[in-house]
Amino acid sequence: CSRILQHLFKVCPPQQYDKIAASLLKEAGKLACHTFGNLVVQSLMRFGTEKHKYQIVRSIEKNVTSICRHGFGGAVIKTIITHATPEDQMWIARACAQDAQVMLAFSRARLGHTCALLVLETLQGRERQQARVKLEEHLESLRASSCGALVAQFLETECD
Repeated sequence: CSRILQHLFKVCPPQQYDKIAASLLKEAGKLACHTFGNLVVQSLMRFGTEKHKYQIVRSIEKNVTSICRHGFGGAVIKTIITHATPEDQMWIARACAQDAQVMLAFSRARLGHTCALLVLETLQGRERQQARVKLEEHLESLRASSCGALVAQFLETECD
C-alpha cells in the first residue's frame, strides 16, 4: 500500500489524489513514526502541492519531539528540510533545536546525524549558536558513537 501511494504521488496530478492526501495529512504525525508510513509522508513532501507540504510541516512541527525519538523521524525531518520552503525549513529546524535531547539523540543516530547537521546548517545567527552550545556540552558522548563523532567533528571545525 505504501509503495502504491508513493507512486501515485509521484506520477499523478494532485487533483487525482487530493482526497487521499487530505486523509493522510490528518495522521501525518503518526505516519511519520511508522515503518512504511514515514515513506508516504516523505513522498507527499517531495511530490505534493504547496498546501500539502505546508500541512505536513505544521503537523510534524507540533509533534517534533515524539517524531524525533523514532528511528524514522530523522529521515522525515531531513526530507522536510530538503523540500520545504525556506520559511518552513526554519520552522522545523527551530522546533528540533529547542529540545537539546532531541538534537543529541539525532546526532547519535544512523538516520538522524545527517538531520542534526542539516538543522545546524539551516539555523542562523544566535539560534545556530544556541543549538551548537547545547550540543557542545555533550562532545565527549558524541565522540563515543560513530554518527555522533561526525557531528562532533562538524561542531569543532565549523566556524560561524
